[in-house]
Parts: sequence; C-alpha cells; structure tokens
Amino acid sequence: MYDEPPPSDEDLADEASEEDLGDEPSELPRIDRPSLWERLRRRPFGFGFWAGVAILVFYFAAGISALVVFRGTLDQLAINPTWAVAPPYQSPTPPSWQYPFGVLPGLGVDLFRALWQATPWDLAIVAGILAFDVAIGCLVGVIAGMNEGGALDAVLSWVTDTIGAIPSFFLVIGIFAAVTTLAPGDIGIPLFIVVFGFVIWPATARLTRDRARIVARQPYVEATRASGGGRRRILFRHILPGSVSAVLAQLPLDVAPIFFVLIVFPWFWNTVSPPPGAKYGVADTTPTLPPFSPLPNVNFPEWGYLLAVGMGYGLPISEGLVGVPVYWWMFLFPLAAILGLAFGIALVCDGLDRRLATRRR
Repeated sequence: MYDEPPPSDEDLADEASEEDLGDEPSELPRIDRPSLWERLRRRPFGFGFWAGVAILVFYFAAGISALVVFRGTLDQLAINPTWAVAPPYQSPTPPSWQYPFGVLPGLGVDLFRALWQATPWDLAIVAGILAFDVAIGCLVGVIAGMNEGGALDAVLSWVTDTIGAIPSFFLVIGIFAAVTTLAPGDIGIPLFIVVFGFVIWPATARLTRDRARIVARQPYVEATRASGGGRRRILFRHILPGSVSAVLAQLPLDVAPIFFVLIVFPWFWNTVSPPPGAKYGVADTTPTLPPFSPLPNVNFPEWGYLLAVGMGYGLPISEGLVGVPVYWWMFLFPLAAILGLAFGIALVCDGLDRRLATRRR
C-alpha cells in the first residue's frame, strides 16, 4: 500500500492547538462599554456647569409652579389701586416679610408675585427665540461652511452683512411698526419670537459657518470623504458636532438683546417721553404701552416690562430734582431675575463647550 506522507509542521501545530484548546472554538474577549457614570468620572463637567443647571432648574420649577398658582390669571397682574399712586404723592412700600420684593407703584402690584407670575412667559420667550436661532442659524451655517465658496455661502455672507449693519433694536422696531400698520391684530408675543429669531440668527449662522469651514478641512473629514462617505453622513457625523462650540459661545450673547428690546419699548414710551403733566420723570397714571409693543396689555406680567416700569418710578430722571429718593427695589429685583437666567444659560453653555473641547483632544 501507499505510504502516507509525513505530517508537515503546520499539521503538527494545528494538532497541538486543538489539544490545548479543546474541540470548542475560541471566543474573542468581550469589551464592556463604559457606563454613563464612568464617562462622567473620566471627563466631569465641572462645578460651573452644574451650578448653571441648578439655576435653570430653579427657574423651570418657578415657571411650573406659576402655571399652577396663577393658572386662571396668568396673563393679568393682580392690581391693588391703593399702590398705583406714583411717588412722591405716596411713599411706596419697601421690601418686608409680607412683601419680600416690595411694591411697584404705577402698576400697583406686589413685585415678588409679579416676577413669579412672569416667569413662564419669559422662559417661553427666551426658549422660543433661542430655539429659532439655533435651528436655523446652526443648520444654515454648517451647510454654508461645508460648501465654502458656493451659492449658499455667498448668500449667507450678504444676509449677515446686511442685517448685522442694522442694530437689532431698530430693526425689530421697524418690523413691528410695519406690521402694526399693515396688520395691527397680528402683534403679539408669537410674532415677537419669530421676528427676533429672524433678526439674530444670521450672527449664529456666520460663527457656525466659520467653524464649519475649519472642521471641513480636517484630515478625518477628508478620510471619510475619500472612503465614500456621503454628504449627509459627513454633515451630521463630523461637521455639525464639530461646529457646536460656535453656537454655545453665541447663545449667552443673544439673551441680552431680547430683554433690551423688551425693556426699552415701555421705558422710552413712559419715561423719556411721558404724557403731558407728568412729574418726577414718570407719568402720574398707569404706564402705557407703545403701539408696536409685543405685550398684549399694560397689566401683562413680563420681566422686561416690570424692569422698565421700576426704572421709571424708582430712578427719577427729571431735571432739577434734588434729594428725590431712589427706590432701589423697583428695578433691582427685576434686573436680578433677568441676569440670573442669563448667567445660568452662560454657565451651562460654557460647561458643555469645555467638555466638548476635552473630548476632541
């Protein structure tokens, strides 16, 4: 019979491996993905981020509680006629245990309850405008930066240069004045959100575009494009996440112009140009609203409006006034409510930006 050939070195190695490992195939080692808690421990957000989250949670809780407490009268301040007399004809009530933030004359309201009642409205205004700003500005900016030198990039440059040359305050007033003339019944908070979002989104888009242009030139983006990655994958997988830092830097800056417009509308109308017979820099009657104001009525709870009225009654500006007292609580507490919200948003955005920066390293 034929002799079998001697086993080769490879056959001997296979037999030895089968004897060592047995008949069952070998299994690859299992790699456990880190949990969310482990990721947070490796790259913590930092104290500033959590402080900002705590501030925003406080405002959110105040807004929810206001919806429950003032559910039937959320859009109307509780007026006390005996408090509505302007200084110096009546000395206003300062902060006390009964009225923690004092009383605001002219409107005749408990300032603490008024600010609390205004919280849901202001949170909705700020959230709506910033959402409009991020949704349009970020998406348009990223697409324009991804297609540098294209038609969309050129159009975005022209729009941002044109709108940026006009101060947001005058642009909003002009748009509201035009709408008041053409369709006075359409004036309101929803229109204000849309108009203001239209005014500020080009700034966010331009910052995002500049960042997206840098990200689009990175080697890992070029490698994805060379390996056959589609434009949608490159956009949402690489360029958009890499451009978020520009949005986080712009969002806190967009809060101040919102309240600036809400404050200047009624403040200029009642204080700088008061009705005839007004004394001590403010009107002797209940404050009025300009025809282009987004607020529906003079008793509407809103932080900017309360601050404008408080500045008018608490900071007399008429000429020749000597020894007229300054009622600090009328403008300090509304200002603190606005600054606290802006500070919380800034801390959260800064914390997210720092975490994204450490992740990119």
